[in-house]
Amino acid sequence: MLKIIIVIAALLAGLILGPEISTNKGYILLSVDGYTTYEITVINALLIAFVVYFLLLFVEWLLRKLFAMSSMTRGWFGQRKTRKVQKKTLLGMLALFEGDSKQAQKLLAQSAPRSEAPALSYIAAAKAAHQQKKYDLRDAHFRQAYDSQKNCQLAAGVVWAELQMEAKQYANALATVTELDKKFPKNKRVNAFYFTLYPALQQWQKYLDLLDTRHKFLAFNDVELATLAFDAYRELFKQLAAKSAADLQGYWDKKIARTLRKKLTYQKALLDAYLDAGADKFAEAFLVDKLHQQFSLALLPYLNKLEISDYYPLILLLEKALKKESEKGLIHQALAKLKLKENKPLAAINHLKESLKSVPNIDDFALLAGLLEKDGRATEAQEYYRQGLQLAVSAK
Repeated sequence: MLKIIIVIAALLAGLILGPEISTNKGYILLSVDGYTTYEITVINALLIAFVVYFLLLFVEWLLRKLFAMSSMTRGWFGQRKTRKVQKKTLLGMLALFEGDSKQAQKLLAQSAPRSEAPALSYIAAAKAAHQQKKYDLRDAHFRQAYDSQKNCQLAAGVVWAELQMEAKQYANALATVTELDKKFPKNKRVNAFYFTLYPALQQWQKYLDLLDTRHKFLAFNDVELATLAFDAYRELFKQLAAKSAADLQGYWDKKIARTLRKKLTYQKALLDAYLDAGADKFAEAFLVDKLHQQFSLALLPYLNKLEISDYYPLILLLEKALKKESEKGLIHQALAKLKLKENKPLAAINHLKESLKSVPNIDDFALLAGLLEKDGRATEAQEYYRQGLQLAVSAK
C-alpha cells in the first residue's frame, strides 16, 4: 500500500512540476577571467553532473582493480617464496635426519632468513655443520640463531654447549655456559653443564665450590653429594701433589674441614696422592703423625708402599704399638714387610708366623713359605704352602 501511495505521489509531482520546469528551464552562467563564458540550462547541468559522477565512480573502480591486481601479484610472489622456503626447510631437515649433513646445512642456511622460525633452522644448520666438523661455520650459525630470535637464545645456547662438549671443546663450552648462566641463572640444564665441564677441565676447586652453592638446583641427596665431593677432593689432592707436595699439605691443613680430616677415606686419598706423586717423605710424615695420634690398623698397608731410606722410625712405632694394641695380627704383618725392606728375612719370618695366626692371607702364606725355603727350611715351607693352598680352595 505504501509503495502505491509513493508512486501516485511521484506521478502527481511530475504532472504539476513538469510543465513548470519545461517552461522555466533556468540557466547557469560560468565566467572564466571575465572573457570566457559558458551558459547551460539547469537541466543539462544536472545531466552532465550525473554523467560525470558516474564516470568518476567508474574511474575509481578501475583504479581499485589495478591496485588490487598489483597487490595480488605481490601476494602471489610472496606466497611462492614462502612455499620455496618451506620446501627447502623440509628437505634440509630430512637430509639432516638421513645423514646428508652437507646438503642439510646448505638448504637450512638458505631457508633460515625467510623461515617462520629462523632460529630453529639455524640451529639445525649448525648441527649439520658440526657433523662435518666445520666448527667455525657451526658457531656462525649459532650466532645467527641468537640474533634472529631473542626468545630462542636459551635453546640455541644449550644445543651449542652440548655440541662443543661433544667435540671436546671444553673451554669454549664453558664460555658458552657462563654466558647462558648470566642470562638464565636458575636454569637446571645450564647448571648441570658445570658438573660435566669442571671435571673435564680439571677445575676441581670450582667443582667443589659449585657443589657447595648450587647442588640444590639438581636435587642431590646427601649420599650422592658426599660421593661427588669425595671424588672431587681425591682428584684435587692428586692435582696439588703433582704440582707440589707442600701445596697439598698446606691445603689439607688449612682448607679441609676438621670433620673431613678425621675420615679414613680422606686420609687414604691424601696418602694415595702423595705416593702417586712420589712424595713418600710427606706420606711417611703423615702416617707417623696419624699413627701417633690415633693408631689405625686400616693405614698400616700404606707402610709397605713407602720407598724411603730409613724405616727405623716406623718399625719403632709399630713395636710400641704391639705392646698397646689388642689386635696384633696386622701389626705383625706390617712389621714383616718393613723388616724385608731392611733385608732382615729372619725377623720377617717370625712376624709373618705371628700375623698368619690371626690374619690368614694367601699371599702371606706364599711369602712365608718362600722365605723359609730360601733359609733351607723346606719342611716348614711345604707346610705353609699347603695351608695357603687350603685357604685358596676354601675361598673359591
